[in-house]
Amino acid sequence: MDLSTLGYQELVELRAQLDGELVRRKEQEKSRILSQLQSAAAASGFTIAELLGEVSGKKGAKKAPAAAAYINPADASQTWSGRGRKPQWVHDAIANGATLDTLKI
Repeated sequence: MDLSTLGYQELVELRAQLDGELVRRKEQEKSRILSQLQSAAAASGFTIAELLGEVSGKKGAKKAPAAAAYINPADASQTWSGRGRKPQWVHDAIANGATLDTLKI
């Protein structure tokens, strides 16, 4: 396909179609592989959860800490994920005219 013959709008439409098709194919491939894995696990008497060591919903299950989303411009070692209580430096920055958008990493 010679893309140099297409106009801007045609390229935008082609890109949208391509993005949609990629999402569809990725889900298709994911389902296919998951089915294969489930079959292989079942043939050996296991479930996928047992093999992967999933403990979701069990008491004591540890979650990975959330990634930092905000940073203190006055001290780059201070970050906040945006979850839970706002740290004092966030309150101070907002009081001094900053917005959460200006604190985003």
